Formats: sequence, C-alpha cells, structure tokens
Amino acid sequence: MAIERTFSIIKPNAVAKNVIGNIFARF
Repeated sequence: MAIERTFSIIKPNAVAKNVIGNIFARF
C-alpha cells in the first residue's frame, strides 16, 4: 500500500501512528 510506504519513509513512529490512526478513523 502506498500509504504504508509513505509512512515508512516519514517514520517518526508515534507521529506516524497518530496520523495513520486519524486516516483510518476517517475511512
């Protein structure tokens, strides 16, 4: 998934998990 690759590149874990959580909360 492109989204996961993007967050793997960005990769501050706590921030990434918060952002991913917000994205999945929207979907």
